[in-house]
Amino acid sequence: MEKMESFYGDILGFRMEEGELFINNISTVRGQLQYSRVKIDPQKNPLFQFNVVGEFPEYCRLLRNQGVEFEFVAMTPGGYMAKILDPCDNSILIECDSFENSSDFDLTSWEEYRRY
Repeated sequence: MEKMESFYGDILGFRMEEGELFINNISTVRGQLQYSRVKIDPQKNPLFQFNVVGEFPEYCRLLRNQGVEFEFVAMTPGGYMAKILDPCDNSILIECDSFENSSDFDLTSWEEYRRY
C-alpha cells in the first residue's frame, strides 16, 4: 500500500485524501484508486487513464527517470499515448492530444516506442 501511495502521490503527482485520488491536483477531477489482490488483465483493462495537456515527451522522460516502467509509448495521428505500470503491475493509460514538445526530447529511440 505504501509503494502504491508513493507511486501515485510522489511520482505521478496526484494528491491522495482519505483513499481518493485527485488528478493533477484539480479538485473537480477525481478518480477512485482501487487496491485489489485480484489482478485484472492489463492488456484489456487499464486501472485508469488520464490526459496530459502538453509536453508529453518531457513528461515521459521525467517518469522514466523516476523508475516508471513503460509497456509502450506511441505517436498516433491524434497525439501521444503511453501505457505504464504501477508497483502492483496494474496498467495506466496516459494520453495527450498535443504534439507540443518545446524541450525537443525524442522518444523514438526508446525500445517501447511505437508509431501508429
